[in-house]
Amino acid sequence: MFNCAMGVWPIKYLGVPVSGSRLHVKDWLILDEKLLKRLDGWKGSALSIGGRTTLIKTCLSSIPIYCMSMYLIPKTIHKKMDCTRKRFFWQGGGMKKKYHLVKWCKIAKPKQKGGLGIHDLRKMNLSLLCKWWWKVEKGEGLWQEIVRKKYVKQNCSSHLKYKATNSPVWNDLLKVREYYLKGRVMVVGNGKITDFWLDPWCGAAALKDKFPDLYIICNEKFCSVASMAQRGWRLTFRRWLDEEKQNQLRRLQDITTSFALGRERDCPRWIWGKTGRFSVKSMYKHFFSEEANEPNKKIWKTKLPLKIKIFMWLIQQNSILTKDNLLKRGWNGDSKCMFCREDESIIHLFFECSMAKYVWSMVAMVVGGDCRPSSFDQFWYWVKIFMPRAEKFHMVGLAGICWALWKLEILCALKRKR
Repeated sequence: MFNCAMGVWPIKYLGVPVSGSRLHVKDWLILDEKLLKRLDGWKGSALSIGGRTTLIKTCLSSIPIYCMSMYLIPKTIHKKMDCTRKRFFWQGGGMKKKYHLVKWCKIAKPKQKGGLGIHDLRKMNLSLLCKWWWKVEKGEGLWQEIVRKKYVKQNCSSHLKYKATNSPVWNDLLKVREYYLKGRVMVVGNGKITDFWLDPWCGAAALKDKFPDLYIICNEKFCSVASMAQRGWRLTFRRWLDEEKQNQLRRLQDITTSFALGRERDCPRWIWGKTGRFSVKSMYKHFFSEEANEPNKKIWKTKLPLKIKIFMWLIQQNSILTKDNLLKRGWNGDSKCMFCREDESIIHLFFECSMAKYVWSMVAMVVGGDCRPSSFDQFWYWVKIFMPRAEKFHMVGLAGICWALWKLEILCALKRKR
């Protein structure tokens, strides 16, 4: 009748799969296929690890961003994309397997947290979706108005529940809501969309966290600030309050009765950003806030080729393939140093080996030193004493010596193998 072919779900619209029902894992395999297709045109085996890192950051990690800004991608797909990225990082485009020297979860951390600054796609996915909650609560735009009338209505964001009849996109947003709410406080106007107990509105913490004993036995657990104000801030409880809880109730009443509502609409404020406005960057950064900082600034701030910076980072992780690390990975071979026939380790290769001692002695003679360093920690004290005015060259010199010793060790190993 219409002279057109029958289509099937899902369809692709602007490069994104669209379906009348929830998308399954098989529908998202296209994302990993896009990454693999991009790799086909690259000569990964001819690139240094620095070049591969740059391509991962600028290209592979950005391919799924468009889809991740609208859908919560299944964890299975994230794992597949991570496998593709880490295989390219360590092996290039070749089929020959190589050792993965550092866990991918370590690599996919910000540089301040000890990683290489490659994006963790799962955390980026959550951060991108959280921005929609900010837009919903700000009430700016056509999409936000439609969502508010269809799903939110006059409810607080913390009251909304997952339903099978909801749009799959909306249910995805409900799954990430808890991450958003941790960084959002409410600036109360008329109090209609701010929850009395669950939302932080009179301080940095929610009232349920300030007065947990009262919240547990309170009958009005899901109530807006506006409705509580209409009730005269009166609360009812399931049982009589002992003296301690009565004191808590008086402190709570002191907070609420001194608060006056206005006429303007309630507005969210983002506490993890300097401007008070939500940003994907601040949300993503907060996912790593509990991670310990690692002092890698000297590596990343120095003007060196990226592959040398990554080499020095691998040394810091104790992960370059010295003989002791090869033995840990099941390698069957000679564990002795190529130069002095002692057990080889990172410290031995760069400081304790006879070849390393000779090199450091020559460096000490040039800079006027009367001793040589015997470890990386000692190097920093040593270089400050004998080269106090050339601080910007400290890391350059260390990296140059380590790189030269490493390449010499590899060259000797190849000659002996032949």
